[in-house]
Amino acid sequence: MLKLLGCVCILAASSGMAYSLIAGLGCELRQLEELLDLLLALEGEIAYCRSPLPELLRQLSETAGDAYRELLAEAGRRMEESEEADMAALWRETCARHRAGLRIRDAGYQALARIGEVFVYTSLESSLQLLRLDQEKLKGVLAGKRGEFADRRKLYGCICYMAGLLSIILLL
Repeated sequence: MLKLLGCVCILAASSGMAYSLIAGLGCELRQLEELLDLLLALEGEIAYCRSPLPELLRQLSETAGDAYRELLAEAGRRMEESEEADMAALWRETCARHRAGLRIRDAGYQALARIGEVFVYTSLESSLQLLRLDQEKLKGVLAGKRGEFADRRKLYGCICYMAGLLSIILLL
């Protein structure tokens, strides 16, 4: 009876591990999609509204996804407090401070950190071109991650369940 209970616990643990790994992949995918939405919203705000930068970031923080809400609000506050500071460096510092809470990897984080360069350009067209370039790169990364997600989901499920079954066989 105890061995049977142990087998059920091992199977439940392997199922939980598979679910946890797959949920992590899904979270990374959602955050990349939110970043793409943020880039699109930023392009629209810069092109049409032309509001001051701290106000722009505050407005975006109200509509942004959960992953980027606090980052945008803090960047807006910091830029409002220090108007003469280097905006790109201030943005990178804020991104670095919030990196631990983000699930995005290198390519997504580089696109996020490059948003600060948009604030430095005096030419509106230069800023918009940089945003469009980052959007295209991020779309490519996102397409790759979507394909990778399906493959990894199967792989993680198989590995976790096989490890669970192997543990059950060793227990018996």
